[in-house]
Amino acid sequence: MIGLLLLKLTSAVVSVALAAGILARDHRLLANRLIAAYLLCNAWWALGELFLFQEVDPAAATAIFRWTTIGWLPLGVLCLHASLALSSMQDHPVGRLIVPIYLAVAVVAPVAIGTDLVIESAEVRRIGWRPSFGPGMAAAYLLVALPSLATLVCWRRVMTVHEHDGQRQLARVVFFGLGGALAAGTTTAIVFPLFGIAALGVTTTLIALVGSACAWTLHRYGHSLISHRALAREILDTLDDAVILVGDGGVLRDANRAFLAMLGPQGSRAIGTPVTRWIPDFDQHLSAEGASALLEIRSANGECIPVVASSPVALQDASRSVGQALLLRDQREIVELQRRLIVSARLAAVGDLSKSISRSIDEPVTQALDSLEGLSTDWKAIGQLQCEARRTSECEEATQEGRELIEECIEGIERISSIVREISGFSANPSRKRFTRQSLSSIVSRAVRIAQANASSDIEIEHHLDPGVEVECHAPDIERVVTNLLVNAIQALESRSGADPHLVVAVGAQGPLALIHVEDDGCGIDAEVLDRIFDPFFTTKPVGKGTGLGLAISYHIVKDHGGDIRVSSILGRGTSVTVQLPRAVGGRAAAGGRGRGASSPSP
Repeated sequence: MIGLLLLKLTSAVVSVALAAGILARDHRLLANRLIAAYLLCNAWWALGELFLFQEVDPAAATAIFRWTTIGWLPLGVLCLHASLALSSMQDHPVGRLIVPIYLAVAVVAPVAIGTDLVIESAEVRRIGWRPSFGPGMAAAYLLVALPSLATLVCWRRVMTVHEHDGQRQLARVVFFGLGGALAAGTTTAIVFPLFGIAALGVTTTLIALVGSACAWTLHRYGHSLISHRALAREILDTLDDAVILVGDGGVLRDANRAFLAMLGPQGSRAIGTPVTRWIPDFDQHLSAEGASALLEIRSANGECIPVVASSPVALQDASRSVGQALLLRDQREIVELQRRLIVSARLAAVGDLSKSISRSIDEPVTQALDSLEGLSTDWKAIGQLQCEARRTSECEEATQEGRELIEECIEGIERISSIVREISGFSANPSRKRFTRQSLSSIVSRAVRIAQANASSDIEIEHHLDPGVEVECHAPDIERVVTNLLVNAIQALESRSGADPHLVVAVGAQGPLALIHVEDDGCGIDAEVLDRIFDPFFTTKPVGKGTGLGLAISYHIVKDHGGDIRVSSILGRGTSVTVQLPRAVGGRAAAGGRGRGASSPSP
């Protein structure tokens, strides 16, 4: 008896699990809903048989028999309807019988439950209970048998179609499984009881086995019970490009996973909102003529993402307009490459100009500096003579003012020389620089000592250096880069008052990359100008405090070494700079780095 109970319970559980799995795959497909309903009806029937094995009261057993009609009565029409939908034969002549059969089931089911026209009573037998049928049982049986026979006829034709193995195998499973279940159910539930023969009902178990076999076939051959809409959704979600559907009222009706990912973690809430909230220039794109346009997507966190929008495609469902579909291609990488190319072009232009400008300026500047230094010496001698001649206060004041003016001129000339030297850095031929294997920590340590000497006493540079990180580089250039970064951080800390200044530099490695990380909690950089910090002669410092060449030269040097610089900053909170260089591994630089004495790759 326990074995029979487990058999019925297993049939019910398997049927429910299969129904849930099919609905979870795509509940919008009609065939999926019909198959799930078929399996749930079978589960209801199996549960009824489970309760019958435990019942001892004839009246209660009769009630259970009557309620099980809800499970087996719709099986025939559900099977026929699902078969026609799956085999794309909805226009088959048999299909015209589906609606009348549904109506007949809706009429017979309440009669079977509430009266004794279908099930008169229940009689105990050697194995469980045996139902006594009323005159209405014939009609109820025909409602199950005729649609099942029609299904067998329809799917017999499917079996002869020369399709792929998966479809033929599925057709065979349904044909022989349904035929066997119908024959077993007719024999054990109707024929044997009419002759008083006790038999175990195995129809629900067979139906559960047929469902399991179908599921295995679908998994084995890749044939999927999935609608064309769900298939299109899965395909769209695999695209890297964003696809959106905009309704006629400008409302975002649907979008694929790529677009929602651009909007951020709350992107799923964008469906149903005005599309202009996320793409401000969307209306202008619709009204303008042209195949595509460059637009910006505003994410939930305020980030502006450049995209190329295709021309809108009008979609219709039957005769009703659904909206317009657009393809949006992410341009962030391309824009970043364009920005780098622009910076590289500017650096190259500055380098070409510096070849002649530096030579033209350096000579007169040097002469002027020598002259001013000589004038300063002479002026000091004149002051000494005046002191010996007991000069007046007016004479002393004029002498002091002249000395200050001369010192200011010398300071200005030295600044001009410094700018010329920095500009000359662009014209240096990188192919002539000798690249050697160096410990990155040693280079950074020297830069820290230089920067610390220029820092105020309240700024201490904290450093964490991994001595095992080595790179193929031109050491003076990398030292210059680190020094520039540290000096910028010190100046940012000096321009901010309040909390204790914090400046840290670290050296480490990540895979094939050697990393130099400089972080401070200084004044930070405005997000609007962050993209321009590597432009030559661009600076956020006050006039006279910076040339705008330090980061530009650093960028040029790092690119020459096959590396990259990444900067992140929050205004008022600080700046973080990471320099990435190819790490020297096994006697040579890792992939992406430069060989010894090789020319630099294009940025």
